[in-house]
Amino acid sequence: MQSVQDPPTAANVSVDLISKGIVRITLNPGARMTAEDGAHARESLLAITGGEPSVVLLQITGVGSVSREAISVYSEAATVTAFAILGSTPVDRVIAHGLLGLPRPQCPTQYFTDAQEAMHWLAVKSRAATAG
Repeated sequence: MQSVQDPPTAANVSVDLISKGIVRITLNPGARMTAEDGAHARESLLAITGGEPSVVLLQITGVGSVSREAISVYSEAATVTAFAILGSTPVDRVIAHGLLGLPRPQCPTQYFTDAQEAMHWLAVKSRAATAG
């Protein structure tokens, strides 16, 4: 599995390739996500995918907060063809609804509490993107 994690934002976010065309971005528990974290995630995503379209599993379980600026950076990810937002706590759901309520990415976006359901949804979206 290919992974990118560089200081200083490495403490807040990590990005890795799960399989061809499917990338996981993990927002670390307790982290307060900033625009810099969002930019790091975007740059890491582009480095891992070579700028090719991909679907993203965005794991937010236990994250402390996500700034509007970080959300803006995520919503501008032109190479992302679908976002599955994965969380497990009531706070995660509130953060996810905040993510969904702000400038939306120009791709399908859905919140999940089950990782297998999220991965299945992403696999379907990935096949659809490569077939279309």
